[in-house]
Amino acid sequence: MNLNADAKIIIVGAGVFGLSTALHLAKRGYTNIHVFDKQPYDKNGYAYLQGAEAASADENKILRASYADRLLYQELAFRAMGEWEEWNRLIASSPPDSLPGNLTPDVKLWNKCGYLRLSDRFEESEKLTQKNFPSEIRHTQYRVTDPQTRADAVKDGIPRSKIDPFGRLERSLPTDGVLDMTAGFVLASKSCNFALHLCRQAGVEFHLGPVYALQALNKYGKTVTGIKTAGGTEHHADLVIVACGGWTPSIIPETERLLETTSGSVLSIRLPKHRKDLWQKYSPEKFPVWDWKSSGYIPFQNVGVIYGLPRTPDGVVKMAFRGAKWTNYSKQSHESGRPLSYPVTHLKKVPAEAVRVLHQFCEENMPDLLELDLEYERLCWYTDSVDNSFLIDFVPDTENLVVASGGSGHGFKFLPVLGERIVDVIEGKDTEYTRLFKWRDVPTGKRNGLEEGPHGWRTLDKQKLAGNKQWRGHESRL
Repeated sequence: MNLNADAKIIIVGAGVFGLSTALHLAKRGYTNIHVFDKQPYDKNGYAYLQGAEAASADENKILRASYADRLLYQELAFRAMGEWEEWNRLIASSPPDSLPGNLTPDVKLWNKCGYLRLSDRFEESEKLTQKNFPSEIRHTQYRVTDPQTRADAVKDGIPRSKIDPFGRLERSLPTDGVLDMTAGFVLASKSCNFALHLCRQAGVEFHLGPVYALQALNKYGKTVTGIKTAGGTEHHADLVIVACGGWTPSIIPETERLLETTSGSVLSIRLPKHRKDLWQKYSPEKFPVWDWKSSGYIPFQNVGVIYGLPRTPDGVVKMAFRGAKWTNYSKQSHESGRPLSYPVTHLKKVPAEAVRVLHQFCEENMPDLLELDLEYERLCWYTDSVDNSFLIDFVPDTENLVVASGGSGHGFKFLPVLGERIVDVIEGKDTEYTRLFKWRDVPTGKRNGLEEGPHGWRTLDKQKLAGNKQWRGHESRL
């Protein structure tokens, strides 16, 4: 659409999609940008333990470009890495009193500690990734079962512990995969807080807190004219962008058949400060990001589709299970009458199946973590699309309304760059990415689990919940 530079643009949602959009709108010269969110991110700093609920509010997220044959996402991830490097440099060169509260110049948002993708066999997705990685960086990919590449890794200064952190090769356990040294992790909540800081520096206005929660989209015929917030105030806009993650399908009914709100299961362990052995073992210098059997989970039978990260600077080790994308059909569509999956953020436990899978993996590979209490268990709510690709487009038959959602559990890494592509959509540019993200038909047959609906096995009401008691099962030996 044709927007003047001073057109009023409202973005609903201050997570990754909303922050990145606001930042790049400002870079393109738009001067009247307003971001609304029910979360007081200016007070809680996007920290989950301070009450932040969105998927973007997390300890850390994986940053990788391993996308099998999805080359546009691979290319965008590599570009994002360059921008993350620039953010690291920007923070390091900033006066301490100019940074937001949870950042200091010594904090690195992006840590290229390596990403170890393991399975009991060499997975097809890994074969495609290796085939499609640029030839000039093939030397950064170390096959763990190849003695030559293991020797090369040591020669390149990579600790042996990153090749075999679980001792599976030493114990002759079935294992294969690749240590990818282009990848690593970013500190998630701190990154969002920094992005908010950059947006404010660029002139973006934020309206944060419960009184600014979205109550309704204001529509006149087929035209969205603004929003109404929980405080009863109406806010006019020339363009409204909805970037509300797991809350999006309940706001825009047209997305119901393309998006589904699902959750992963996250377990967090804080290493005791006196356990210097564990602090060293799980440090990013010694320990990589890892995943196990990224496509090999059989419900309630085996161990697969799990991942974990090195400790944060605060000593937090995070693990997660995405083999089952849990749903919660507690809402009903106002327009179609269909049941909707909706985030339930008050639960302090996760499905027992997630605890079983992660506990079983730790028994075999990281038994020292079973000595420790869980700091928290969390359901992290995402929005999956029918094909795991983002949905960024104008809503059909509705004027002045854009949806930016469908992160499908892999959107965070694009925080510094995604907004550029979203602004291309807004400005009507025809690019490979605007075509990739556009509104699409619903495929027949399997649709990333969306075909199951409330009758599927993944719904929370069918799960037994578990927590720290099931994790430990014995008294602390510390």
